[in-house]
Amino acid sequence: MRIFLPIIFSVILISCQLKNDSANNSTSEQSHPKKQKSAESILAQLKKPTKDRVLVVSHRGDWRNAPENSIKAVQNCIEMGVDIVEIDVRMTLDSQLVIIHDKTLNRTTSGKGKVDEWPLDSIKTLYLKNGAGGRTAHQLPTLRELMEFVKDKPILINLDKAWDYLPQTYALLKETNTVKQGIFKGNEPIELMKKKYGNYMDSVLYMPMVWPLNYSIYKRDSILHPIDYTKGYIENYEPIAFEVIYDQYDSSVMQNIEYMTNNNTSVWINTLWDELCAGHTDEKALEQPDDNWGWVIEKGANVIQTDRPQLLLDYLREKELHD
Repeated sequence: MRIFLPIIFSVILISCQLKNDSANNSTSEQSHPKKQKSAESILAQLKKPTKDRVLVVSHRGDWRNAPENSIKAVQNCIEMGVDIVEIDVRMTLDSQLVIIHDKTLNRTTSGKGKVDEWPLDSIKTLYLKNGAGGRTAHQLPTLRELMEFVKDKPILINLDKAWDYLPQTYALLKETNTVKQGIFKGNEPIELMKKKYGNYMDSVLYMPMVWPLNYSIYKRDSILHPIDYTKGYIENYEPIAFEVIYDQYDSSVMQNIEYMTNNNTSVWINTLWDELCAGHTDEKALEQPDDNWGWVIEKGANVIQTDRPQLLLDYLREKELHD
């Protein structure tokens, strides 16, 4: 019996030490809990950018693996860890807000004709097409359906084209309790936006788009030099970010980025096609990510909108710029 007493005593000591270590680890984890990603944490990062984090925006959702602008395309983005999904808002004949990019149904659905010439109940008989033009089992979602789906999930929604329906869109976000998950944007000066929408501008999350003087994809009521336009927002408003487009290295828009950075405002760059990012696109980043995604980050981008969300996330995680 005496032979076994030291062994038993040693086992008891080891057991006690393990319990103490476990308790210490538990206390340490409680003292430094891992931050849970949420819509609120994404919005906080967008409002107060830091150099060690780049947010990822997926253009029309994960459209390579699901129909563009579909709920499934948004769900895929949430699962892969995307921060923001860009979707497009249109209005039907009976004034219902739906999610579709084109003015017509032809390219992305099984129907034909203009979206605003179809009532919602007829649109709901249609099916979305995939990227190759094949019919799927997915239906065209309403904005209400999408916002109810993302409510309380770790994702923000960039409401492209909603500038034509800002009051209606804001009312829907209030009804679905998703005001803090929907980002509005536009390219009009702050004075004009306040004149058009009054108190709405104090209630919505708003991101001005900074374009070159010759940018003509969208019609705009007035044109200011990019620097004057940007200063107007910085001095008279609190934008959550600026969506910046520069088609050339020497674009006057490029001069604004340092001003935005100095004012701790997020700089959002689209790497979708050449004239949006001076040629530093997703497709080029497939072969040379540092020379393209890395380049726009070096030039001040802390939000990147992409057509390659999973690959961009992989790149940023490798660089320790994303969770």
